[in-house]
Amino acid sequence: MSAGTTALRQPVWATHRRRVPGAPADLTLHVLPVAEIAPWAFTALGCLGEEETARADTVQAERARELFLVSHVVLRHVLAHRLGCRPHEVPVHHDPVTGAPRAVHGRAGTVDDAARQGAPGTPPGPAPLQPVRFSLSRTAGFVAVATAQRRVGVDVERVQSDVETDVLLDVLHPEDRTRLSRLRGRRRAVAVTRAWVRVEALVKAWETGLARDPSGIHVGPRTRAEYGRDWVVTDARTTARENTRLAVAWQADSDSPR
Repeated sequence: MSAGTTALRQPVWATHRRRVPGAPADLTLHVLPVAEIAPWAFTALGCLGEEETARADTVQAERARELFLVSHVVLRHVLAHRLGCRPHEVPVHHDPVTGAPRAVHGRAGTVDDAARQGAPGTPPGPAPLQPVRFSLSRTAGFVAVATAQRRVGVDVERVQSDVETDVLLDVLHPEDRTRLSRLRGRRRAVAVTRAWVRVEALVKAWETGLARDPSGIHVGPRTRAEYGRDWVVTDARTTARENTRLAVAWQADSDSPR
């Protein structure tokens, strides 16, 4: 029995799906504590592709390399469930110029379709070949995976140190910088980290990465904000007692491909 088959029978990741208020029905978010899922993930490394293992080999720090491997095992299992295939069959590729993940194709139509495909006693039915887009983020302690039938971005970061906070503050939009500069201590670090993950989620959804200047992206203080007419960014939680901040961004109209 392959590692991919074993992992499909043990969906450890499935209990870590998080609700995103106001998100479209086709969007899913999983936020997984690394300490809990790592033992399972290390038994399923066989599902990874050559590109992923090659990238992992370039990571020098052992903990960072392990986090990379765990996150990609999780990603493949989440996508496999949605696409109706095995984890090792998921075509995970990235644009060589921007680094943005490429959409993947499978049998799944909507999230509900995917759930029905996996329901005990329910025969698999036909579902349209819809492209699924995804975004992956990892930080010390957590892995976050967002999937949708539209452009989507997710970012999770531990609350930054004082030095890191000052560095990030300098690259934020001038209006955000002015607002956040009034804060002090931990409140400042938390607020700057929150602003930064919102920026990161947006540039991931736009598939530009930080090639787009973050100082031109005004995210503001609201929990949920519309960015222009076509994009939404919102906060999401990791745990009840969190030392991290997480944001999700998505294209508001899935009928308008960009």
